Amino acid sequence: MESILNEGDIYREWAPPPAWRHVVACCWEQRVGAERVQRVVPDGHADLLVHDSGTVEVVGLADQVALTALPRGTWIHGVRIRPEAVAAAFGVPAWELTNLTVPGDDVFGSRRARHLPDRQGLDEWLMSIEPDPRTAAATRLLASRPVGAAADELGITIRQLRRVLTASVGLAPKPYQRVVRFQRFLAAAERGQGLAAAAADAGYADQAHLTRDVRALTGVTPRQLLEERLGPAFPPGDLPTAR
Repeated sequence: MESILNEGDIYREWAPPPAWRHVVACCWEQRVGAERVQRVVPDGHADLLVHDSGTVEVVGLADQVALTALPRGTWIHGVRIRPEAVAAAFGVPAWELTNLTVPGDDVFGSRRARHLPDRQGLDEWLMSIEPDPRTAAATRLLASRPVGAAADELGITIRQLRRVLTASVGLAPKPYQRVVRFQRFLAAAERGQGLAAAAADAGYADQAHLTRDVRALTGVTPRQLLEERLGPAFPPGDLPTAR
């Protein structure tokens, strides 16, 4: 997928090599043509960022928006890490990275961080990661079931599920579900589905529920978010702008 974010800006993403897919959801790059502030919204994944300077950063899962200043000429390569692999990938409890962007040296140590911009170093790191199967099952269940039902199917208590998910992914079950639901809505709306239908299909009870969650996660209303992301491509819709 390739898209033009602003004049002179390019973002594209692609599927990872098969050997990485147990850990990596996608690979991506972004080039910035003009200085701006980018609204980075929660997507249910962590990221490894490699800047064109060779600087490495780690971005944890988020349940709030980040407004990131991007100077002209910024060029970032990213590896999007699946939620069940976060703690195993970075070697720390995932909650220590939640809503943070952390220098790679602080996570990996300077020696390993220096090798990650190289394909061989990146490949060796990714191939060494073993995601937790119980966390993978938990994230899969939480995408479609209530928290209690997911815990029952896993054979653990809700409190145990909260402890597992917070340590391995970085978010407790309810905040994780909020992010997953938001991403379902966003994907459908960006494909051109009507906003009311996209909201209902994603699992929102009504417009107030949608607006409340989107504001909490992004800082703006659903319509404002889509106008910002799609620009002229965003059609007049069926949800009024909330005040």
